[in-house]
Amino acid sequence: MKKIFCLTWIFILMMSLNVSAEENSRIISVSGEGIVETSPDRAEISVGVISRNKDASKIQNESARISAEILNSIAALGIDRKNIRTGNYNFRQVSHTDDKGKEIFDGYEITNSVTIIVDDIKIIGKVIDTALSHGANTVDSLQFDIRDKKNLQLDAIQLAIRDARTKAEFAAKELGKNIIGVKNVTIHSASISSPRYSKTAMLDAGAVGNFETPIESGTLNCSASVSIDFEIN
Repeated sequence: MKKIFCLTWIFILMMSLNVSAEENSRIISVSGEGIVETSPDRAEISVGVISRNKDASKIQNESARISAEILNSIAALGIDRKNIRTGNYNFRQVSHTDDKGKEIFDGYEITNSVTIIVDDIKIIGKVIDTALSHGANTVDSLQFDIRDKKNLQLDAIQLAIRDARTKAEFAAKELGKNIIGVKNVTIHSASISSPRYSKTAMLDAGAVGNFETPIESGTLNCSASVSIDFEIN
């Protein structure tokens, strides 16, 4: 009886392995990619003022005055106040070391930056020039973006799925098979990459000319990738 029992279990195990192998052989695993290109409709600009003075109270007053002028001048362009905010504020003591290794006090430095969200790409140059003409002496970064990210990401995922399906159908046809279903779907990512320009430089007030700074937004891409297990007959 024990011998018959063992043989029965061996038979069941072999059948299970055969069924598992047969199921695995009916799967085609493919990956798909989708990329959607579009024009940005939003930009985030960071401008600021770096002030230096040996008198702490004077430098604080100067930084506050210039920052207020920048904020008011940007708002006067029609940009909503909620889209204008302080990005960074830093107050520090500045010093250097002389030839004898002695630390020499140079004064104080305040870095005060303003972040501006612009929903009209056409006026980016005007926003930058306005900030510079009202006391800003640094342009830290300019990043383009899009407001409706969700639909852009969904479009990229749709293209990635279609790409995976096309690959699977081609592979199945070459094997003399047909796709009969989907076993598993994994969406890996749907990210947006946009041009970003970063540059920090001290500028003189006289450096601002009479011409508006030309800004080309270019395009941004949204990419998505998927992995799909297709069932074949």
